[in-house]
Amino acid sequence: MVLLDEAPEKLINEVLSNFNISSDMQSLSRINESLSSIADMRTKTLDDSRNLLRALSRRMEIAKQSMEASVVAAAKAEHGQNMLRLDREKFSLAKNINELESSSHHLEGQLARLKEELESVDGEDAMQTAMMEAEDGTLLKLKVFRSLGIDIQEDGAGGYNKAVIRKSSKESYGDEG
Repeated sequence: MVLLDEAPEKLINEVLSNFNISSDMQSLSRINESLSSIADMRTKTLDDSRNLLRALSRRMEIAKQSMEASVVAAAKAEHGQNMLRLDREKFSLAKNINELESSSHHLEGQLARLKEELESVDGEDAMQTAMMEAEDGTLLKLKVFRSLGIDIQEDGAGGYNKAVIRKSSKESYGDEG
C-alpha cells in the first residue's frame, strides 16, 4: 500500500485538486442568494398582505358603524312617525268615545222617557182609551158633515141611519142612508 505511505494532507490536496468544486461552490452561493431574495420577497409580500388586511378590516369596521348608524337613524325616524300615528289614533279614539258617551246619555234619557210613557200607558184602561178615540173620530166626522151642510140623525139605538141635507134657503129633505 503505497498510498498510505504518503502524508494524508498530501493525499487530501491531491484529491481536492482532482475535484473541481469551485463551480459547485459558486452554484451553491447563487442558490443561497436566490433563497435569501425569495425569503425577502415572501416576507415583503406577507407584510403587504397583512397591511392590506388591516386596511380592509378598518374599512369594514367603518362601513359597519355607518350601517348601524343609518339603521338607528331610520329607526328613530320610524319611531317618530309611529308616535305621530299613535297620537292621531289616540285622539280619534277619544273623540269616538266622547261621541258614544253623548249618544249613550241621549239614549238613556230617551229610555227613561219611554219607560215613563209605558208606565202611564200601563196605568190607563185600554178600552176606555179606545172608546175615547172612537168618540173623538165620530165627533170629528159629525163636524165635517155639518160644515158641508149635512145633519146626521140618530136612530135611538146608538147608530145613525138618516142624513138631512140643508140648502142655503134652509129647506130640508129627508134621505135614507
